[in-house]
Amino acid sequence: MTRQFLLTFIFGLSFFITAYAQDSLKTDIPTFISINEAINKGILELKISGAYDPRIFYEVVDKDGVHYGKCMAIILKSKIDTFVLVKIDCGTLLVPTDDSVQTMIVTQDAELPLYPNLTYATRFYAMCTEFHDEAPTIGTTFRIGDMADSSLVKLSKYLESTYMQNMVGQHAVWAFTDQVSFADLVKYGGDSLSIATSIEILNAVKIETPLNKFAEKKVEIVSTIAINRYIVYGGLVMILILTITVVTLLSRLKKKENIV
Repeated sequence: MTRQFLLTFIFGLSFFITAYAQDSLKTDIPTFISINEAINKGILELKISGAYDPRIFYEVVDKDGVHYGKCMAIILKSKIDTFVLVKIDCGTLLVPTDDSVQTMIVTQDAELPLYPNLTYATRFYAMCTEFHDEAPTIGTTFRIGDMADSSLVKLSKYLESTYMQNMVGQHAVWAFTDQVSFADLVKYGGDSLSIATSIEILNAVKIETPLNKFAEKKVEIVSTIAINRYIVYGGLVMILILTITVVTLLSRLKKKENIV
């Protein structure tokens, strides 16, 4: 009787521990919620601004993110007593309150932890989408906008997957959004090698812009010049062969005349 009771007790205890552990594992899995849903449900308060402070001297302009990189700052204030992860999708547009500042595009799937009843700040990756407007700074606030058009979303996801959160990636974005020229990008630090890489990115995602069309025309011109060069060289060779043939025939005729 005592042994049966003990076995029953051990079995019941192990069942309880297993069930508790499973419930604990379930509660340990964080809840994901989109940032727009979190805002609409009043789960958080937030402030988004540029991360760049123009009052600070930067040895390298985009070292800490001005046009690209971790150039956007966000302050999250939780209004709930549970932990959730707030998701900002890659390709989301960030619209500035100041029309003179560029609209930004998020270039990563950002998962931001929202701690119970706490406020904290962090930064995330984005890029500028309006070449002729100003770069974002800490003095410019932004709101969450819609998703960009499908081509720009595809481009931003490609930049994330290939770790191109840099000047080359930014130039590819501007080539699409603003139809910039080779000369435009040179003014923003581009050179023949970096711009060639930007063109490779555009070709990889099958996006046509004046930039990669210009590169294709240059290739066509070079190919045409090469073909013309081969024709000239071929013609010279043929003339040389004909000249040698004529000279040989004439010399043979002279020999025959001398024999006669």
